[in-house]
Amino acid sequence: MDKIQIEWKHYDKEGNTCNRCNTTGTALIEAIGAMKVDSHFAGIKIEFKETKLSEDNLSDSNIILLNGTPLEILLKDTKVVNTPCKSCCEMVGSDVDCRALDCQGQIFEDIPQNFIYQAAMKLLEKEVKV
Repeated sequence: MDKIQIEWKHYDKEGNTCNRCNTTGTALIEAIGAMKVDSHFAGIKIEFKETKLSEDNLSDSNIILLNGTPLEILLKDTKVVNTPCKSCCEMVGSDVDCRALDCQGQIFEDIPQNFIYQAAMKLLEKEVKV
């Protein structure tokens, strides 16, 4: 594997995003920084793409794809759930449920840095096993 493409899709309204996506974005930048100095990723180019979504695509918000694979597929015992997002509700002006992750019964409304890092490691493991 010579590169990992990381795409982050999130709702954007006039240059602003909700609190949970904002926190995910910060965690993502930190995870990418950690990968770039980690020897496991030596020789692998880390590419980042940010896709800003309109209100029409709100259900796709706060998705992280690694080489096209959703992060939650790479992580064991992790699945997508929907939870109310007060911040999006305020931005949209109506009740909104947004993506969150359920990992072994614990709900994560924003995606933590360690989830992003672990998913990238799993991607590397899959590549080695093939």
